[in-house]
Formats: sequence, structure tokens, C-alpha cells
Amino acid sequence: MFKRILPTAVAISAGLLVLLGAFIPVDPLPQIRAVLIDWAMFVGAFAFILAYLQLLRVHLTRLRRGGKGKSTSLWVVLSALVVFVLVLWQGPAGAVGQTLLRGLLAPGQSALLALTAVTLLLSGMRLFKVRRNLGSVLFLAVVLVMLIGSIPLAIVPYQGAMGTVVGVADWLQRVPALAGMRGLALGVALGILLTGLRVLFGMTRPHSDD
Repeated sequence: MFKRILPTAVAISAGLLVLLGAFIPVDPLPQIRAVLIDWAMFVGAFAFILAYLQLLRVHLTRLRRGGKGKSTSLWVVLSALVVFVLVLWQGPAGAVGQTLLRGLLAPGQSALLALTAVTLLLSGMRLFKVRRNLGSVLFLAVVLVMLIGSIPLAIVPYQGAMGTVVGVADWLQRVPALAGMRGLALGVALGILLTGLRVLFGMTRPHSDD
């Protein structure tokens, strides 16, 4: 009974103090809110460290057992240790950290985004083969326009058809895509707010065994 009530009481009390400190700027509520947020940041950083150690443990176990995926685990362990030591030595803003960011992380993210665009195009073609309706036609047309309007040749101010495609792609990015992103961000914010309220009032207990 005590093990079930205590986590819920702590979570509700901390949530109420943070909420009151944000809307009622009366001492000592803002100071308590700042302390609780600092604690949350510290716990989050410690959770990242635990995840890092868990990653190393899993891949070291695979290396000891051998078999399929041994080379991948070796590269993961080596890269994790080397990057950790170098960034710990120079700091995140050091030359090594910035070089890794520009030379590895940024190109990797660009490659993943490019693969996502190609995957969307292939999905649109398959959807058009299975279901030839207005929605599939619009989806495929938008993907094609965005791909053509984003290629390096499209940056040059061509006259005629290419300029029209570039203009349509720019409009799609500024109006429908931005509206969709704002709608998604608003939905995520409302979902986080609802989840926080459910935890705050004890309706959801992710910290207990119930």
C-alpha cells in the first residue's frame, strides 16, 4: 500500500509545485520550481548515461558471444568509446566535437531525410497502383513536385516549367506543409498537457506497478 501511494503522492506534489511556480510568481514557488526543474534535468542526464552504458553492455555481450552482427557491435563499441573520450577531453564545443557533428551526424541526417523522400515516392507509386483515387494522385503529385523543386538544378532561376515547379514547391513548403507541422506540434503539445494532467491527478500512474 505504501509503495503504491508514495510515488503517486511525490509525482502529484512535484507537478503541482512546478505548475504553481509557473503561474503564481510568489516566493518561494518560483525558486522551488527552478530546483525541481534542475533535478529533472539531472535525472534526465543520468538516464542518458544509463542508456549509454546499456548500449555498451548489449554490444559487448554480443562480441563475447560472437555470431551474426559481431562486426557491427565492434564498430558501435569503438565509436561510442572514442567519441565519449574525445568529447569529454575537449568538450561538446571543441574542434573534435564540431568536426564529428559536421562530418558524421549532419550528413547522416541528410541521408536519412533523402531516404525518407524516396520511400515516400515509392509508397505513393504503390498506393497509386492499388487505389487510383484523388487522394493518391494528389499525394504522388505533391511528392514529385517537392522532389523536382528541391534538386540542385532547380535552384537556378529557370524560365518556364522549371520555374513554375520551383514556385509551387516553395508554396507547398510555406503554406500546407507549415500548417501541417503547426497542427502536429499543437497536437503533441495538447497530448503532453493531457498526459501531464492525468499523472498530476493520479489517473495515470507510470511510476507505480498498477
